[in-house]
Amino acid sequence: MTSLVLLASIVIDSDGSAANTANPVRVNVGAYEYGVVYFFEDGKPRGMVPKLIKLLNDIQADYHFHLVETSSRRRFQDLEEGKIDLVMFENPLWGWQDFDVNYSDKIITTEDLYIRRHDAPPRRKPFENIYLSSIICVLGFHYGFADFNADPEHLAELFDIHLAYNETEVLNGVVRGDAEIGIISTGFLARKFVEDPSLREKIEVGRDPDAIHDLVSVISPQSPISVTALNRLMEQLILEGDVHRIWQDLNQGLSG
Repeated sequence: MTSLVLLASIVIDSDGSAANTANPVRVNVGAYEYGVVYFFEDGKPRGMVPKLIKLLNDIQADYHFHLVETSSRRRFQDLEEGKIDLVMFENPLWGWQDFDVNYSDKIITTEDLYIRRHDAPPRRKPFENIYLSSIICVLGFHYGFADFNADPEHLAELFDIHLAYNETEVLNGVVRGDAEIGIISTGFLARKFVEDPSLREKIEVGRDPDAIHDLVSVISPQSPISVTALNRLMEQLILEGDVHRIWQDLNQGLSG
């Protein structure tokens, strides 16, 4: 009788993996501060990752997705050491090329934007040839202007670079005049425009982005959830419009 109960609790996924619905398998999802992907508001974690984790846990019972905080520089080691099983909203060019990892299907697309102070010295084309300007950006992030090389020594050799801890420091540095050009994500800028509408009068945004990123999940080969299974769950949320709805809501500050 006991064996029958145990057998009844085992479900075989279409990709061949087994999931115990009575005791869902824990999947540790790494997250670090980036745009509207993951941020803090009133001391609480917010953004796409916490929202999607809740939705993923709501639509199935085989896996329990659990948020684990990491950092932009530590995430590689945390994935290799098994502290996290996957990182959502990544791009293969963001330093993952030399790691043994798998990639999910695309979740969403985002951009990184150039900004400068409105009262900065006038230039005919202020966002062209930014290599001649002082630049402030986030330590550990990967940018198009640097061919996605985030090594601090490499950046310091080629550019007049200021490396900040997060995008808030980048924005504040531009407003203070610490650097001529800053680079921030669309989601972060949207959120700041909502929080402080007067910010639109303080900064100018470049017409062309630094880079356009197709964001995926990076998954450890040892992850308890397969790429196929994760893709299937995410596809359900995408087809039902949940991913687009949340993304649009978090980016609404850039409209109008």
